[in-house]
Amino acid sequence: MSNMSSMSRESKKRQLRRQIVPSGPRPGGPVAGEEEDSREVVQKAHRRAVRRRLRTAIILLILAALGAVLIYQFSQYHQYEDFQVVWEKNLTSQDGGGEAVPQADSGFCGYEPLGGGILRYTRDGMSYLDRRGDVIWNQSYEMKSPIVSVNGEYAAVADQQGTAFFICSPEGCQGQAAALLPILRTAVSGQGVTAVMEEDSSASYIFLYRRDGSELKISIKALLENDGYPVDISLSPSGNQLAASFLYLEQGMLKCKLVFYNFGVGQSQADRVVGIIFPEDLKDAMVARVRFLDEDHCAAFSDQGLFFISTRVQTEPSPQEPVLLEEEIRSICYNSQHVGVVTANSEGSDPYRLLVYDGDGRKKLDQTFDFPYTDLSIEDDSIFLYNDSGCQVYNMRGTLKFSGELDMTVSGMMKGTLPGTLLVLGPQSIREIRLN
Repeated sequence: MSNMSSMSRESKKRQLRRQIVPSGPRPGGPVAGEEEDSREVVQKAHRRAVRRRLRTAIILLILAALGAVLIYQFSQYHQYEDFQVVWEKNLTSQDGGGEAVPQADSGFCGYEPLGGGILRYTRDGMSYLDRRGDVIWNQSYEMKSPIVSVNGEYAAVADQQGTAFFICSPEGCQGQAAALLPILRTAVSGQGVTAVMEEDSSASYIFLYRRDGSELKISIKALLENDGYPVDISLSPSGNQLAASFLYLEQGMLKCKLVFYNFGVGQSQADRVVGIIFPEDLKDAMVARVRFLDEDHCAAFSDQGLFFISTRVQTEPSPQEPVLLEEEIRSICYNSQHVGVVTANSEGSDPYRLLVYDGDGRKKLDQTFDFPYTDLSIEDDSIFLYNDSGCQVYNMRGTLKFSGELDMTVSGMMKGTLPGTLLVLGPQSIREIRLN
């Protein structure tokens, strides 16, 4: 009995000690197994957090990609059916304290993109406007037949068959001068250097001027009997290259050639000629318009089609594969990336065909249409066809973005300040519309 009671007392003591002394880590710290278990738990939690973040990032990237695709598809293929006027400004009044532009009383008014704004020119003067229709500056003059050349940040406005010409930029009129002979054509570079083509009874002359209107000591003389009659000229953006189209007689046959001058690397040549594209390379075509698209590409518009000349090697202008067209070219447009032409359409019910090419002659758009247009222009990837009261707008995918009447006389069209907006330019007013 005494043994049994002693054992019972010992058992009760152990139970009391367990209740009084809390359990906890051993004095020597956790054992190795417990430490490894704790580290594994932490690592698993970290891996789960990384996986969650990775899944979230992937989902966000997929949603962003889908959103970008939807936005692109909308911008390329969505067709607008209506519009609303965002704002309209009367350019010939000074209501609201704004400066008024010269009135187009003669019935002629032209617009050209210049820098980030708009150059408006008439027979009575020119103005520079921002894309909100606010007049930045005015320049008055009197011209019977104003012609304009724009290249980047500079424009030259000249009186065809007259003698006056002006050189301007978004900052204002930079210079003006008077030619000695009647002006045939003018061309301006992206640096403001201006070429003016003049003629008398026996020869034609191309004189170069600085942006302030002072004459450079550079001129080109072409005798009508030997060199032919100049039709058009164009300066490259740098002003170092000049292209000219000449008509001449050879054995009683009318021929055409393109002559390339260089005022930099061509200084070693007495006449500064670095290359000539002869009639056999032009398929005996008559080139009426020649334009530098950029420093490396020149385009020539002819009665046979389009010719693209590479000037990457400035001492050796090289004709590319010509784009010969069966139908006569009715209208042309161009910018620094593309050239566009409208021809008659011999296939299908649409009477017209719009063709757009890049500077290397690769076709970017082939679209027929039946809109009774009177003029067209191209800006970035948009082509504007318009008449006195309406327009059609295409993109490079051939999508007809908008077609409709505009309830005003239209002299020109450009892209608006925001996507989905257009600037409608009239003789007396300008308005921005939002397409719906």
